[in-house]
Amino acid sequence: MKRNVFLLLLAVSQVLCAQTVEPNLKWGKPTDAELKMTEYAVDKDADAVVLFHKTDVFYNFVNGDFKVCYDVRTRLKVLKPDGKRVADKSITYYENETNRVRKEQVTGLKAVAYNLENGKVVKTKMEQAMVHHERLDKNQKVLKFSVPQVKVGTVIEYEYRLESDIYYDIYTWYAQGELPVLYTYYDLSIPEWFRFNIEETGACPVEKKMDGGSMQLHFNGGNETLSTQNYRFTARNLPALKADGYVWCVENYGNKVTAELGGIYIPGAVHKNYTTTWAEIDKQLMEDGDFGGRLKNSSPLKADIVSAGIPGIADKSERFAAVWKLLKSKVRWNGNYAFWGKSASKILKEGTGTNADINFLLINMLHDANIEAVPVVLRTRNKGFLPLTHASMKFLTTFVVGMHLADDKWTFFDASSEDGYLNVLPAKLLVERARIIKKDGQGDWVDLMAVAHGREATSIEVSLNANGLLEGTRTRVLTEEAAAMLRKNWREAKDSVEQIHKLQEKGGMEIKSYQLDGQHDFSSQLTETMGFTKQCDTAGELIFLNPLVFAPMSEAPFTAAERHLPIELPYKQAEAINVVIKLPEGYMVEDMPRPVVLKYDGMTARIGTSIDGQVLTAQFLFKIGKTFYPVSSYQDVKAFLDKLTECCKNMVTIKKVG
Repeated sequence: MKRNVFLLLLAVSQVLCAQTVEPNLKWGKPTDAELKMTEYAVDKDADAVVLFHKTDVFYNFVNGDFKVCYDVRTRLKVLKPDGKRVADKSITYYENETNRVRKEQVTGLKAVAYNLENGKVVKTKMEQAMVHHERLDKNQKVLKFSVPQVKVGTVIEYEYRLESDIYYDIYTWYAQGELPVLYTYYDLSIPEWFRFNIEETGACPVEKKMDGGSMQLHFNGGNETLSTQNYRFTARNLPALKADGYVWCVENYGNKVTAELGGIYIPGAVHKNYTTTWAEIDKQLMEDGDFGGRLKNSSPLKADIVSAGIPGIADKSERFAAVWKLLKSKVRWNGNYAFWGKSASKILKEGTGTNADINFLLINMLHDANIEAVPVVLRTRNKGFLPLTHASMKFLTTFVVGMHLADDKWTFFDASSEDGYLNVLPAKLLVERARIIKKDGQGDWVDLMAVAHGREATSIEVSLNANGLLEGTRTRVLTEEAAAMLRKNWREAKDSVEQIHKLQEKGGMEIKSYQLDGQHDFSSQLTETMGFTKQCDTAGELIFLNPLVFAPMSEAPFTAAERHLPIELPYKQAEAINVVIKLPEGYMVEDMPRPVVLKYDGMTARIGTSIDGQVLTAQFLFKIGKTFYPVSSYQDVKAFLDKLTECCKNMVTIKKVG
């Protein structure tokens, strides 16, 4: 009996260890509960969890200047095989290639893995061989490290200090990330000589405390005590920000704290307002030799442009196409986005480069072809919004090319648009706030989302035989973003056989012929034509037929009962389908679905069918005129799309007569 009670208590304790764990605020000593933990009760699907994350931000005064320091300590638990990815970490920091006056450095990096083996804790420290540095661009480097002996059940601890000479710019603190968080703490200490505007955003509850402190420094030949303003933020049980196909940057919507410098006021020394405007950013960029300076150069391909007669092409759109075709024959995009670029000669020698590398060269070539072109700077959608309250160059991640090709309207292009056209950009670059950098320094904002559309027009003509077999053709004319997407799918396909096989599986058909017109053209349009057969369901003398032949929406995009993030669509879309079906002799329509009209806040859908003798026709129209829906709209959007998906599956019943 005692043994049974003991086994019962052991089982209960194991369940409790799997389900609950209290925050452990002691560093270097994982608890038994942490080591034995097998799942995170709040999020049982989590493959890893942040058990403890602490960031202390404070100022030091060294060699007559301030530094801002970030002390970071993190403890993680690996719960499932995919969670082992947390063993590989990276820290991005500032270090200019040539100017080392102000830089950042990472010091005191330590990482340890704790494993429970045969009832004993085995501690494995990270060796220096697992740490290395890489340069990202002219201003940034990244430190990468890997924690050893990480497996399911491992507890990881790592700590480091980031020392920054850029004391007037404090990194944003993100309380949430891709993993759920058991406990997180942020301590920000600001000396009295600095004025920061502190902004807290996010929907989860966070404890906030403010109090005073002090710091010592040697200043003007003596020791001085400065008072400090301390901000402390504590949060528990924060959910993971789980990305999906309908939100670009989940960090936009998580809990975070930003600190914007308003000014520095050192008695008898400095009184400076540091509030930066975007107009000042424009000026800084134009005065930067590696940015504005690059825009003044001719391209190494100027002789090729002139000898090809490109400057003499009257239509500017055709002139641009000729320039782009020449450039594309010389270099290819390496798949990376950047803000700063290498020299034109180096890009041409290597034959590859980032979008910034190629965009700089493209601007120079366009100038050689007598087309005015300027950079349009932005932050890619996956990196987050540009802040509304303050300006900083650090938020800019890349740029596209803006041109006046007709009238005074701006036209946009990017070197990463391998499958696109003018005003057809990759969805990652379609932001609402991009800034045009002009030579005269009078920058302006532009909405790149406003120029983006995806359109499809489909025509299906088929004949139905008495055995329920459809045979005919489908022609799709795709324009702008829709055309670029289909080109991309074919470019990335393993081979044509695989791509045709996917189309057959998706449509439940057999493809007899296939043709793609304009696949390699620099054009906004692409035409797909296929001959096919498709078997309908039958039962005796009945044939059950989807009048649209191929359901435009076969599955509802949203299945979750509730959603905690907004819905962000890539671009505005429109799809139209017209179907003509010739029925077999001796058959008639017995039952036909009623017309469908659906509307909700920027979304409209219409489905209709009609019969005229032996000819059945069907029409489908679907438009999305918005790209953003808040969380509060989720249930309505879901209901609209669920209903549309259901209606796309409606059937016509065809019966033999006599």
